[in-house]
Amino acid sequence: MQSVFLPKDINGNIVHAHGGQILFQDGYYYLIGENRTNRVKVSCWRTKDFRSWEFRGHLLTLDSKVECREGWAPELEIPGEETTLGHGCNIERPKILYNQKTGRYVMWMHWERPADYREARCAVAVSDRLDGEYTYLGSFNPLGHMSRDCTLFQEENGDAYFISAARDNHDLHIYKLTEDYLGIERLVQVLWPGELREAPTVFKKDEIYYMLTSGCTGWTPNQSSWACADSIEGSWSQRHNFGDETTFHSQPTWVLPITDAHTGEKRYWYFADRWGGSGEKYYQSQYVMLPIHFGKDQSISIQWQDEIDLGI
Repeated sequence: MQSVFLPKDINGNIVHAHGGQILFQDGYYYLIGENRTNRVKVSCWRTKDFRSWEFRGHLLTLDSKVECREGWAPELEIPGEETTLGHGCNIERPKILYNQKTGRYVMWMHWERPADYREARCAVAVSDRLDGEYTYLGSFNPLGHMSRDCTLFQEENGDAYFISAARDNHDLHIYKLTEDYLGIERLVQVLWPGELREAPTVFKKDEIYYMLTSGCTGWTPNQSSWACADSIEGSWSQRHNFGDETTFHSQPTWVLPITDAHTGEKRYWYFADRWGGSGEKYYQSQYVMLPIHFGKDQSISIQWQDEIDLGI
């Protein structure tokens, strides 16, 4: 398959699920991400081969059920405020974890008013099914901090973390989530203060934690970097560049492990957005997938290639 793609599903509709993630469940790869069409906020498709895509539903819309938690803001639709795309508030970079203890899927995301990005809140929604309708629980500033581009990470023991850009993107925060994944337990780390990072993505390989981030240049691609640590709550390395000066015209959003059906080797795939731009150009945004290469010194790199083989 091509490393840059924007597929249509089996009904002929464009797969808009940007700034999101890919989760493997029951033999399918579920692509979940932001969809700014009409009253939609987050949508889901699934595939077995990355060629044939099945629409599974709009997970969050302006018409979703709202059960606002005490002290959180309930707004999804904001009357009287115009947005350049779709309707209602801006929802970006949704990520989902399954909580084994509660049996619920928990979505965290970035929330903003349609007119500006001054609120800088995170938001939470829950569902009994990965591809079901989610109940919106509201938005808030975690421990009083700003929160913009964000992601989630889950340990094998069930501990979960929320990572987001703070202080007008100058800092990157790692928060430990509560046991039910519905709140913030504590602030664990403030990484690279003053270095202006966004689009965090965290994954783990061979007991080493890796984090990918991009710089802050709006819709324009820039040089992304990686860092590593022996513990998500421990000391992180300095950042190191990967890819070219525009990260091959992409911005990271997820890292997907896939076990090669032919070799049995687990490979890690860089999954990213190639943004179309602001306004209607947004709908021209594409996806990028490239294999991640690991060095003996725990370094990682990606190299450009037009065609890829996922081994599935």
